[in-house]
Amino acid sequence: RSRLFPLREGSQPDCGRRVTAASEWVTHARSLLSSEPSPGQQPLEIGYRRAGSAAYYGLFHALTLAGSNVFAAGGEALSFQVTRAFSHTAVRKVCGAYARPPAKPFSIGYDHLNEHLPSPELIVMAQAFERLQENRFTADYDLLAVFELEDAERLVELAEGALTALATAQGRPDTIIFLTALLLADRWTRRG
Repeated sequence: RSRLFPLREGSQPDCGRRVTAASEWVTHARSLLSSEPSPGQQPLEIGYRRAGSAAYYGLFHALTLAGSNVFAAGGEALSFQVTRAFSHTAVRKVCGAYARPPAKPFSIGYDHLNEHLPSPELIVMAQAFERLQENRFTADYDLLAVFELEDAERLVELAEGALTALATAQGRPDTIIFLTALLLADRWTRRG
């Protein structure tokens, strides 16, 4: 919950409801593509921009929810709190490392965590995240950029493909390492 709507004392977050929220972002993005303009009006570009942004947030929330489930032994409330610890910048950095095979994603000394190259599903997710985040920045902040229906459709399809890849890869050891890295990789290189 946001600070604007804090939980009542003694209440718990509805984590089961939150699990579906990630895919709902992408569903919402798709619905923005099918919105018909009023008769005699051109389609509104803002809908295409919002669709690209919603597609990004769908993947971001799916990754943070899956990542928080790695730490779910502490229960739903802890898992919910863990999702708040993920950083867009850190997720982008890890995805950047995974998106460029055949390089291994971890620095020397940490390759033992995953001795294999990233799986195709992890590469798909990582590449999609990078592209969606870049396009979200453009959609939200570059008012000179033009967004067409086809651009927004490609971004929504990219998010849908990444969510499918995540579902396919869920629970595998390499996916658990990837999801943990999204939260902790920048801390793994600290000394002391």
